[in-house]
Amino acid sequence: MTGATELLFGLGLYLVVMLAIGVYAGRRMKGLDDFLLGGRRLGAIAAAISERASGESAWFLLGLPGAAYAVGFTEFWSVIGIAGGIFASWTLLALPLRKATGELGALTIPDYLEARFDDRSRVLRTVSMIIIAIFYTAYLAAQFVGGSKILAATFGVPATAGLLVSVFVVTFYTFLGGFLAVVWTDVIQGILMAAVALLLPII
Repeated sequence: MTGATELLFGLGLYLVVMLAIGVYAGRRMKGLDDFLLGGRRLGAIAAAISERASGESAWFLLGLPGAAYAVGFTEFWSVIGIAGGIFASWTLLALPLRKATGELGALTIPDYLEARFDDRSRVLRTVSMIIIAIFYTAYLAAQFVGGSKILAATFGVPATAGLLVSVFVVTFYTFLGGFLAVVWTDVIQGILMAAVALLLPII
């Protein structure tokens, strides 16, 4: 088996595993709470890996190294700011929000804002939904573009084809398996990302 064949086999296996996780998670879902929040039953390790895999994605493996290469050691200040922001998000925002959403029975941020501030006009819900949609659309677009560039550089896949494959696989397992599928695929991808980040400088 040639090196190119091995790479393509690895990519194919990876995509099949992602799709299989979506199917498996979909069969375990029992309701909307399972689809959106995994039934609030996630373990701490899985939740932590998933959150970081989602947060430190294409920008971390492509954008930040590129910026460091372009501007030099001064980019290290970005790492300090990012680490501080992550710590503050977990301690000052995530923990209190998790407790509050559980008490209010809120499944989403718009749900929480509506219940927390008794927003009978639903203005907060509408505005928050628009803000989330705008920023997440931009964020997801960047991730898909990053994925297509990795496929192009590693496997020689045309950028458009790589983009379509990325969109299809992620959309498939997300819609079919919900949040559980996202977390489980994130755990696998988070481990791979950590391995690449640690081993690539050595190799």
